[in-house]
Amino acid sequence: MAIRTREHLRTRLPTLKPQLNPTPNPFTLLRELTLHQWLFFLLGFLAWTWDAFDFHTVTLTYSELAETFNRKPSEISVAVTLVLMFRPLGAAIFGFMSDRYGRKWPFVVNCILLIIFELATGFCKTYRQFLAVRAMFGIAMGGIYGNAAATALEDCPEEARGLMSGVYQSGHAFGYLLATVFCINFYTTLNLI
Repeated sequence: MAIRTREHLRTRLPTLKPQLNPTPNPFTLLRELTLHQWLFFLLGFLAWTWDAFDFHTVTLTYSELAETFNRKPSEISVAVTLVLMFRPLGAAIFGFMSDRYGRKWPFVVNCILLIIFELATGFCKTYRQFLAVRAMFGIAMGGIYGNAAATALEDCPEEARGLMSGVYQSGHAFGYLLATVFCINFYTTLNLI
């Protein structure tokens, strides 16, 4: 039996009106978390922050990488494109592994791979090696978000999940900030700027 548009709108439009629940005090929500919940939240937050730090250390060094590989900065940006293109593959692989084997070990393996590929980026001798390593980094980067988000938020009290998910999202910006501070201090120490 087909539902008509008019009937569909009549029954669905009232559900679009937001509920006007009172806004809870965010400090009260934060106090609801136990030490265990805070530790799991911090684990997920720091994994997401580290992921962003690793990603942005490359985006902040385009000109240096271009000089190293004797390429234009626009050619170095292909590596960022590869990272972003391979993220869905990593999300699918590590999501499947987490569903199949539980979250703990795929998350640990994912974090180790993220570190290996970021370190390997610094040892690339050719542009092709650089692109290949960054593509593999994209797979690891894609796997981090789902596991880190679930680790950070699943044990949080239901009332606090909205607030904590917003705090969790700021982990990416925090990683970018840390990468910027790291690069500025690194260049200042080596008298490159």
